[in-house]
Amino acid sequence: MKDRLDAVDHKILSILSEDAQMNYTEVAKRAGISPGTVHMRTRKMKNLGVIKGATLSLDYSILGWKMTVFLGVHLREASLYKSVINQLALIPEVVKIHHSTGKYDIFVKIHARDSIHYRQLYQESILTIEGIREIESFISLEENMNRHISFEEEG
Repeated sequence: MKDRLDAVDHKILSILSEDAQMNYTEVAKRAGISPGTVHMRTRKMKNLGVIKGATLSLDYSILGWKMTVFLGVHLREASLYKSVINQLALIPEVVKIHHSTGKYDIFVKIHARDSIHYRQLYQESILTIEGIREIESFISLEENMNRHISFEEEG
């Protein structure tokens, strides 16, 4: 099947996961292939939906956003899931939403400038969402790792 990813594709993904803005010539040099191959393979992976774009890795605290908070959300009813995530997605400070198993129905990551901003978000935007039964908050003290998995095959 021509749409399968091979070791070359995995090498390209691993290199780009370190720096998504790296130009194709540098990726090619590190992967030991031609820039044209990188361009063709990258286009293929975009068409397959494997690569969804490039993102910046930001240090929010330097930008004045001192709090990262995770919310474990319990729903009143499982059928309200779509409605609740759609409402959460409207809040600009919400950066990740996960439908989860275990103790919580939804797990959410938000950024806030400080505790006053977080309290305002929590009370005025999050607690007012119809369908939420209960929320447990977890304040992140420090992020120690943020990476992608390695896509290169071992061995």
